[in-house]
Parts: sequence; C-alpha cells; structure tokens
Amino acid sequence: MSKHRDIDFFRHPAAEREWQAQERAMHAARTGEPAADDARTRAYRQIDAALRADDAIALPADFAEQLAAKAGRVPTVATAPETGLEKQLTRLLLAALVIAGLIVAVLEGGSWFQADPAAWSVAGNPWVLALLACLGASQGAELLRRRWH
Repeated sequence: MSKHRDIDFFRHPAAEREWQAQERAMHAARTGEPAADDARTRAYRQIDAALRADDAIALPADFAEQLAAKAGRVPTVATAPETGLEKQLTRLLLAALVIAGLIVAVLEGGSWFQADPAAWSVAGNPWVLALLACLGASQGAELLRRRWH
C-alpha cells in the first residue's frame, strides 16, 4: 500500500481517493466490520491481511543487514557506467569531431602557421582563454561531483 508522505493530494485528486479507500478498507478489516461488496475494498482488505500476516517469524533478526551485505553497494550516477544509446552517440560525436578536425587541419594547416604569432599566444587570443576557462570549469565540476558522491 502507498505511504501517505509519497502522495501529493493537491495535484492528484485520484490518488487521494485511492488513499481514502485504502484507509477505509484497513480500518474496516481491523475493527471487524463486514466486508463491502465493491472490488476495490475487497482487494485492499486482502492486501491488508497479507501485510499483517506473520510469515516473517522465521527470518533472523538481522535479515535486512545480511541481505544488504549480499547485494553490495548500490550504483549511483557517479559510479555507474554509461550504457546504451547515450554511449554510442557520444562515441559517434567524438569520432565525427576528430575526423572534421583532421580534415580542416589538412586543408587549412599551411595557412595557420603563416598567421600572426600573436594569434597563437594564450594572452593575445580571448577565444583561447574562453576555451581554457570552459575546460577548467568542466573538469572542476566533475572533480567536485566525484568528491561529493
């Protein structure tokens, strides 16, 4: 059954009706009221009876801890590898950028080295500074994300 704190009744009136149906069925089952004829109440009473069943008696007291130890650490966004379509598209984009860069370097490379030497200096070119700032911010954010996760 759902937990009250998980439901936003103001945004989902149907969820509030379901919550009230669950509560009525559980209250009726626990007070011994006769079962209602509608299917929703019968279903919720069966769920309530299953939840109150004493099947967990044979479990050891530290069952949850043992199970968690067997399961291991839960992967997070920081530790889980990229999978599927996103990984393939990233590789495709990287390959396209490398190929495009090589083509431009072959076609225009000779004229680059004849350009003004000041254009190649970091201090003389604001675009190089912007590139370095973006790379630094990106890498710094990645380091912080890994540290906090």
